[in-house]
Amino acid sequence: MFNDFLVPYVNARSAEAPLKAAIALAEPRRAHVAVLVVVDVPAPVPNDWTGMSYSTYLRLHEEAHQRADALAASLRERVANATVPVEVRMADALALYPSSTATLHAHYADVAVVPSLTAEDSGQVHDFFQDLLLDSGRPVLVVPPSARAETVPKRIVIAWRPTRESARAVHDAMPVLERAEQVDVLVVDPKVGETAHGEEPGADIAAHLARHGVRVQAVARPSQGASVGAAILDYAERSGADMIVAGGYGHSRLRERMLGGATRDLLHTASLPVLFSH
Repeated sequence: MFNDFLVPYVNARSAEAPLKAAIALAEPRRAHVAVLVVVDVPAPVPNDWTGMSYSTYLRLHEEAHQRADALAASLRERVANATVPVEVRMADALALYPSSTATLHAHYADVAVVPSLTAEDSGQVHDFFQDLLLDSGRPVLVVPPSARAETVPKRIVIAWRPTRESARAVHDAMPVLERAEQVDVLVVDPKVGETAHGEEPGADIAAHLARHGVRVQAVARPSQGASVGAAILDYAERSGADMIVAGGYGHSRLRERMLGGATRDLLHTASLPVLFSH
């Protein structure tokens, strides 16, 4: 079960939806929710190259902590009457990016909950999602601003491909899949064969889920010229799904992050929560 949620605070505009979703999902078991406020301060490296004296660094550090303290206080007031235990914690990002600091904290949670990427957001949301997805080893639940906060998602669509990422996503999502009223294993543009989707696309993973007591069916759909991500979203919205479960595809070249096409589409355009695993 999900007993420990991490909600990294990214910015004021996108903070509400992930927090509401985490609290709602935590309610049935009164699970723990941690809101992480990362204090983004420069590392203390005073020298002629940076042009920053140590006294300047101390002032900037103090100002950053004052802002973070005020934010943490407002968040604690916001969750004071929550129906589950909510901890507001702070962490310094000195030598690390804020998103990397959040990734370290995600190692000690069952799932990280972040906002979706909207047109108004900067690259900060993108950085948090990518670092958490690729480096934390934990599933990442992306919550759009318009998403309903469900205690138990009733209808879930699994965007299935026969890959390690999809297999990891299915097993990470098992706590919600086992409690859903209906789970659809969706295969877009299935390819029949031993090294593809098998002789009956989606049937093998559906049978595996059924052994866990999941109420599941396999569904194959053509993309009809749309992207795979768009086809997944269209099916999920038409079927009245509350959540999508998908493998999160991407890789890192030093600090350059590359996301797969379907992952990118779901991150940018999904109107319902998506649980990704890498």
